Amino acid sequence: MSDPQNDSVESEVIEPVIETNDSVVESETTAPVEGESEQQVDEVELAKKKSNDAFNKQYGQLKQGERDLASANEKIANFEQGERERQEKQAGDIPPMPEEFDDNYAEKLQAHIDGKTSQAVYISQNKAFLQQQQNQQIQTQQAQQVEFNKKLTVYSNRANELGINAEELQVAANTVGSYGLSDDLIKHIVSDPDGPLITKHLAANPIEASELINMSPYAIGSKLDAIKKSAAALKPRTSNTPDPVETLKGNGVIPDDGYKNLKGAKFE
Repeated sequence: MSDPQNDSVESEVIEPVIETNDSVVESETTAPVEGESEQQVDEVELAKKKSNDAFNKQYGQLKQGERDLASANEKIANFEQGERERQEKQAGDIPPMPEEFDDNYAEKLQAHIDGKTSQAVYISQNKAFLQQQQNQQIQTQQAQQVEFNKKLTVYSNRANELGINAEELQVAANTVGSYGLSDDLIKHIVSDPDGPLITKHLAANPIEASELINMSPYAIGSKLDAIKKSAAALKPRTSNTPDPVETLKGNGVIPDDGYKNLKGAKFE
């Protein structure tokens, strides 16, 4: 016989039921998606920041290089100017013509002749130098003007593509030109593919132009990037509306002639 106590124990043994929590699963699957989205946004913003920082650094280094070159050229020019002034003074110090009965007449006469010769050489060399400097300056200006004219042509064509007519662009350019922007900044705007839009935007926002004037070279890059984004709103919008359906015409359709073609028809 079986033990009644043991039978009761065995009958009370219940298999554990494992419950699943769908909400936990959903939260676990949803959380990474949100995290991934935030991570993607952060990566985009980080990429933009890196791009702006790189542009600002490059622009700052470019301007610093231009300043260093200008400083070096100024030092050379000052040295050459000082040397010419010394030679001019030396050429101007011509010993006087000696009297016939002066002591060491021959030596004094030779010194006088040498002084006049040095003066003539200096005048000739200085004249050639000044002419050379003038020619180089003219050639440099002409080359810069030719290059700038090419950029202006591209700039004008780009304005036409953006729907900005020549008169509108000229008015905006005159307005921006009156702000007192540096030549380098104006050249930079003209060279930009969105230059016409930037010009039009600055013409309507003189405060932003004033900020550009007073900014350091290292901060101009970020400001121009923000201006370009604002100016992009001025681009003409392209419509996605399809062209209207063309009305079909042909000789197979009997022209409307009142209701004679409906003879016998009944309208209820």
